[in-house]
Amino acid sequence: MAAAQNGNEGVWRVLTGVGALGVGIGLIAGVPILSLLGAPLAIVGVIGLTAARRK
Repeated sequence: MAAAQNGNEGVWRVLTGVGALGVGIGLIAGVPILSLLGAPLAIVGVIGLTAARRK
């Protein structure tokens, strides 16, 4: 990465990753509650990451 990361950008990346991991595990394992909990985390993480990169 050529540019320095914003202080909150790492947190948003982790939140997005955890949400995506939850969705993936929920879909593969057939546990819908993981997908239902992971999807909003991933969406909020992507929105936060986009906002952090715009600053």
